[in-house]
Amino acid sequence: MSTETTFWLPEGNERFRATRHTQGPWNPSFQHGGPPGALLVRQLEQCSPRSEMLLTRISIDILGPIPIATLHAHARIVRPGRSVELLEAVLEHDGRAVMRASAWRVLLPTTHPTTVDEPELPPALPSQEQSIAATSEWACGFLEATEWRYVHGGYNQLGPATAWMRTRYPLLSDEATTPMQRLILTADSANGISSPLDIRSWQFIPPELTTHCLRPPVGEWICMDARTSLQAEGTGLTTANLYDERGLVARSAQTLLIAQRKQ
Repeated sequence: MSTETTFWLPEGNERFRATRHTQGPWNPSFQHGGPPGALLVRQLEQCSPRSEMLLTRISIDILGPIPIATLHAHARIVRPGRSVELLEAVLEHDGRAVMRASAWRVLLPTTHPTTVDEPELPPALPSQEQSIAATSEWACGFLEATEWRYVHGGYNQLGPATAWMRTRYPLLSDEATTPMQRLILTADSANGISSPLDIRSWQFIPPELTTHCLRPPVGEWICMDARTSLQAEGTGLTTANLYDERGLVARSAQTLLIAQRKQ
């Protein structure tokens, strides 16, 4: 059992060491997509920050397996502007890019328009924590570092699922996890809870995550209402509505690599 109480340990000069809590289910030596994605969001937020703007679309590309090791994370403004800006962040291991994030930062209005749509309210947050997984294939540091409460479905069942999740630890020690970091930490799990395929026989690995945000979430808990679609050609698409306890905050999508496991 790890005694570390954070996902990342800063080592200076934009270098961060991953702890066991970043571990994903596909290989014990590699990370889940949520913690490194959230670290890149942190770098984006700290890149010439502007409090009057919001990250409204975050696209993350996983360029290869991400080792549980010390990595370098840095960000830059690609397209500066008064009203909209395009930013990019890159995560590197031994000089090789393993993850890249791009994001549009949009100026918030000083006069707010009248709300057109009825608010999409979330399902109620269950009062009890549930067990994560019935199979050893799901066991990993990231799932041990998160708390889950299922409305329906989940890692133990195939098909669409709705679940609330919160992390047990901050992204970095001595630093509050921001709402947008928390959102990305959660969103990358949508394909896992909603897959129609059994992890003991199949892999369904997302090489990317795209999230469109309406506003930053409020509170510790994020709810995913997730669904995965498969076609005969053999690729997959996971989509999810993401909620806080006030209502809808974002929508996400993930392309999936589908492959049968070697027996």
